[in-house]
Amino acid sequence: MAPKDIMTNSHAKSILNAMNALRKSNTLCDITLRVEGTDFPAHRIVLAACSDYFCAMFTSELSEKGKSFVDIQGLTASTMEILLDFVYTETVLVTVENVQELLPAACLLQLKGVKRACCDFLDSQLDPSNCLGIRDFAETHNCLDLMQAAELFSQKHFAEVVQHEEFMLLSQEEVEKLIKCDEIQPLIRCSLPCRDLVDEAKKFHLRPELRSEMQGPRTQARLGAKEVLLVIGGFGSQQSPIDVVEKYDPKTQEWSFLPNIARKRRYVATVSLNDRVYVIGGYDGRSRLSSVECLDYTADEDGVWYTVATMNVRRGLAGATTLGDMIYVAGGFDGSRRHTSMERYDPNIDQWSMLGDMQTAREGAGLVVASGLIYCLGGYDGLNILNSVERYDPHTGHWTNVTPMATKRSGAGVALLNDHIYVVGGFDGTAHLASVEVYNIRTDYWTTVASMTTPRCYVGATVLRGRLYAIAGYDGNSLLSSIECYDPVIDSWEVVTSMATQRCDAGVCVLREK
Repeated sequence: MAPKDIMTNSHAKSILNAMNALRKSNTLCDITLRVEGTDFPAHRIVLAACSDYFCAMFTSELSEKGKSFVDIQGLTASTMEILLDFVYTETVLVTVENVQELLPAACLLQLKGVKRACCDFLDSQLDPSNCLGIRDFAETHNCLDLMQAAELFSQKHFAEVVQHEEFMLLSQEEVEKLIKCDEIQPLIRCSLPCRDLVDEAKKFHLRPELRSEMQGPRTQARLGAKEVLLVIGGFGSQQSPIDVVEKYDPKTQEWSFLPNIARKRRYVATVSLNDRVYVIGGYDGRSRLSSVECLDYTADEDGVWYTVATMNVRRGLAGATTLGDMIYVAGGFDGSRRHTSMERYDPNIDQWSMLGDMQTAREGAGLVVASGLIYCLGGYDGLNILNSVERYDPHTGHWTNVTPMATKRSGAGVALLNDHIYVVGGFDGTAHLASVEVYNIRTDYWTTVASMTTPRCYVGATVLRGRLYAIAGYDGNSLLSSIECYDPVIDSWEVVTSMATQRCDAGVCVLREK
């Protein structure tokens, strides 16, 4: 038999893990990076392999080549710690609090993976109130894809952009440059409010030094808009659907109640879009629902619930997500059959429209957007619990299969963090699961990370302030009120809080408060 090269997938990761353990114990380290008086032991070969900046430093005739200590200027010690964790773990935690320090530091040290993660995060944060500031920030740091994305966003949402402070603080030259765009000219001609605001901005001048001082804090304030977690409806301890809405503020770690939804419902799907929360479908104890309730969080301090257009199909345990300014809902159970269908809601015209069918009927599946594509993961087809995953391309209108999960899961929580899809918990037909799988959208490859502290089925999952949260659920014996949080840097879960209400199959979403 001829010799054959055999490749494994674990070698690179095991080497990184071993080197990271050596770094943390200061073993075999041959360089110490000093930042703001803090020392960071490391290995030259690892730094050089990951960063062209360090490669040049340690292989050329620079004075640092033979030194055992190197002072790094231009970044903070906390940022250096995050960057070193990335070098040794290939994982970076980007948040609204650190992104404006992290991106310049990544550019300085030429860490392309961190730069890309920061740009992807800022892309996900684009909003009519901050897109102009993000565009300028991207241009400053030569992030051309992000700059183009922010530019296109500002053009698409120009009617909303002109109502925000960033637009009013543009110089006359910047306003004129912006409105010359082919996409914007028709809006200005057709919209009197747009035209008036453009004219007002042209007349509005600030001294250049004042504008410069205001730009940084204003952008940071927009990026740092407070994120809160909402948990809506579900199945409660009275063994029936509930209408209770709870809000969690991660900064204060306090819970409060919001107005109840109008209709008690479990098996519900929930998304947030443009300062509004949508509660979609579900089961009221008698029948599966097509009705949709919306919470307008701008109208009142606690929000006001009202009804919007109903879906074309009744759906309990459907998956829901947002892409652009639209809401997508797929699968679910209408009381007699599981659906392959997906429909899309346009809030601008308050209308649902049907889209292309999935290849497999699913209830209890997760739906999530990554890089402009919609992924539907796992679920139950009426006979089998599924591990299959399919992906929808909105440009072609077609679904295609991708690599399946290792474990069959229905009622799992699904969320996107740092370009990876996390699938947490669920039910495999026999056991309620604590295990967690992660899908790399670039390599089409699944890996397993640390399990949750508690098995959770019908669990909510979301990303809040750059961390993955698993919310409530059912452990096989009792309903849960606890919430745990995953730290991807140390691959560990911990329980961080508990809400007042024990529940499973609730709607979960994150809302940005202004």
